[in-house]
Amino acid sequence: MSQTSLALQNLARRTFRTYALLLAIAIVSGAIFSTSTLMWGVNSSLNKGLSKFGADLLVVPKGSMISMKSALLTGEPSLFYMEGGIMEKIASIKGVKSVSPQLFLTSVDGDCCVMGNAFIIGFNPKTDFTVLPWLEEKKERPFQMDDVIVGASNSYNVGDTLFFYGQNLTVYGKLGRTGVGLYDNAIFMNIERAYVMAEQSHNTPNVKPLKLVRGQVSAVLVQTEVGAKIPFISFTISKDPDVKVITAGNIITSVRQNLVTLFGSTLVLSFVLILANALMISAIFSTIVNERKRELGILRAIGASKISIFKLIVSEAAMLTSMGGALGVFLGIVIMRVYQRTIIFNLKALNMPYLWPPVESIIMLASIAIAAAVVVGVAGAFYPALQGSRLQPYDAIRAGE
Repeated sequence: MSQTSLALQNLARRTFRTYALLLAIAIVSGAIFSTSTLMWGVNSSLNKGLSKFGADLLVVPKGSMISMKSALLTGEPSLFYMEGGIMEKIASIKGVKSVSPQLFLTSVDGDCCVMGNAFIIGFNPKTDFTVLPWLEEKKERPFQMDDVIVGASNSYNVGDTLFFYGQNLTVYGKLGRTGVGLYDNAIFMNIERAYVMAEQSHNTPNVKPLKLVRGQVSAVLVQTEVGAKIPFISFTISKDPDVKVITAGNIITSVRQNLVTLFGSTLVLSFVLILANALMISAIFSTIVNERKRELGILRAIGASKISIFKLIVSEAAMLTSMGGALGVFLGIVIMRVYQRTIIFNLKALNMPYLWPPVESIIMLASIAIAAAVVVGVAGAFYPALQGSRLQPYDAIRAGE
């Protein structure tokens, strides 16, 4: 009989104890895997979205920084405005390569709009460096005045017709999914069309008009020269008391602080449970060795070496914990998939973007969780296995009688 078969046979002897250990290990492994997957998804989503963002700095009106971060990360409509003349001042700063405005609007429920509470963003196609470069699908022609671009989360497709405040618009293209709400949920149009639409809202019956003046903007995206001193540029812009500057670092720090707040206690609890599992495995395998002294003594008497006995006990622990780890990963995947909408909704409520990790990343995280379970099992069983391997055949057989 092979060592593997013997280990499996030994595990099958005490089914309740085996299943109880499996469940305990599965709970810890599932918690570690699920938490790691969620944290990975938030971080990768944030990094992917900000890498596509293209802007080194984002300038917004004073008092709107929190609203801007929320709009950027979750795609929730936010309305705030400042004078567009700020762009000339920013463009004149040494190290600034280009600036581009964005204008935030929202639609209303009613016959005037194809949908209510849509986040509409006007941008300038001539100076843009954050929208047009990331089109995943588009028409085979240049972007025109009556065109719009939709984020990946929108149900509209290229060629569809939309209307807002009496303006008929054609879906020119669709952006790839980023996990960052502003780009996944918004509808982008030419900023000139947005001004016309805002003016048209004043002439639309039974509709609350959009409160903005031509020339105003909601945000200015700033792209810097290679090697430019971004802190100096940010400081120079911040001298204007009416604006605030947001950097990618600000956003990443904010999200990671939320991550620590949300998952910190879960991680601490998981590590406490890992330690508890290691101690439990050690105690249980010590009991197993005492119960099987006669068997181990007979194995030694018929020629089994000390290292063979050690490997037998350790392999039982490794098999048990690997099965428990795999079960935990499986349950973690099932639970996250069943409740994925709730999970994403709650993460976005905390201003945390989320994209499910690709299959290869999930496989990697699953492998790490299972490997961690095996390491804990082997570590817990190490001392009992060492004790079992040191038993003298005669003494072990007598003690087991």
